[in-house]
Amino acid sequence: MRKLLRLFLLDLRLLTKNKTFYLKLILFPSILILILGTVFSDSSSKIKTFNVAFYNADKGSSEGTHFVSLGNVLRDNVFKQEDLKQIVNLKETNSYKQGKQLLQDGKAAVFVYVPETFTKTAMNNEKTDIVLMGDNDKPLDKEIVKDKIEKVMSQISGNKQLSLKIPVVPTNKDAVPIDAMQYYSIAMVVMFSIMTAFVLVHSIVDEKQNHTLFRIKSTPTLNIQYVLGKLFGIILSVVIQMIVVIMISRVVFQMKWGNPLELLVITIVYAFAIGSIILLWGFTAKDHVTVSSLASPVLYIFSFLGGSFITKSGLPDSLRVIQEIIPNGKAINSYLKVCQGVGLSGMYIDLLELIGIGLIFIIFNIRVYSGKRWNKSAIYSHGKKPAETDVSK
Repeated sequence: MRKLLRLFLLDLRLLTKNKTFYLKLILFPSILILILGTVFSDSSSKIKTFNVAFYNADKGSSEGTHFVSLGNVLRDNVFKQEDLKQIVNLKETNSYKQGKQLLQDGKAAVFVYVPETFTKTAMNNEKTDIVLMGDNDKPLDKEIVKDKIEKVMSQISGNKQLSLKIPVVPTNKDAVPIDAMQYYSIAMVVMFSIMTAFVLVHSIVDEKQNHTLFRIKSTPTLNIQYVLGKLFGIILSVVIQMIVVIMISRVVFQMKWGNPLELLVITIVYAFAIGSIILLWGFTAKDHVTVSSLASPVLYIFSFLGGSFITKSGLPDSLRVIQEIIPNGKAINSYLKVCQGVGLSGMYIDLLELIGIGLIFIIFNIRVYSGKRWNKSAIYSHGKKPAETDVSK
């Protein structure tokens, strides 16, 4: 345990002396968050076409010789008007369950349910409700529909003196809506954590080339101690990066991240998983160029599939499955749940899977490190410091 701590402290000391860490891994994400905050706080989002699931269970009511269905009036006066038809795709469902399922599957941004006694209770001037459920990732869509329904209902109420109320019911009753600033702050810090891991595994190549690794192998240091020492350095760096971004976004933009302890748990678990994966490339790489050759493809492909560039709801169904599997996708989903106030109980499966991924790659790392022969025939001559390649290019 002492040797593990010594290796970790050695990496920490080298890390704090590295200007690249402060510049690229802390300053760059912080500047990006400031830019995102300025953009999303000052600009109005462009409204895109979205789907609305609508289930009208209203059985109507007979008034003399006339049959009245306020559910049909609501549908025609809200969703079939020209102004809303341009941005809303109405999907009428055959049941409450079907409409709610469309919402949960991400195939509808809003679900509107008109109960079967809606017209009858309204005509009797009794309290009646319309249920409006919305995707918490699309609060703007929900507000548009809610506003339109309230206007139509106020007109009906004015004519018939009805008592109407429209409760907004989110997909998770305890969830808090996520805005664009929150989402992309999370997405960017998760993306930069991948870059952080790649930058730090360059130290393994340095230790190969200046024979430090040979000297470490000559000591009684266990293989697992060296591997975990490197991994702990990555975890600490990602945690520091996350703390800085949270503090800046909190102080400057009053962004609410949720429970700090839950955020810390997610960050450590995610850093453990992504760090273990990238660490394997550090042990197998021969030089800095080899490390950098994989950095950009992994960074951009994982970021795209994980939801750093496009939200999960904006991905096709096939890619959405991948987003829920890869480590950075799981991390983004978990952070969002914390921001929504869901708690660790709603994401423990993702966290356990991340731990499982990390443990599997830890085993691979130990096997690769144990099987390598770190002798004095280094790629570069002893005492000559190799040139480090910039992975951000």
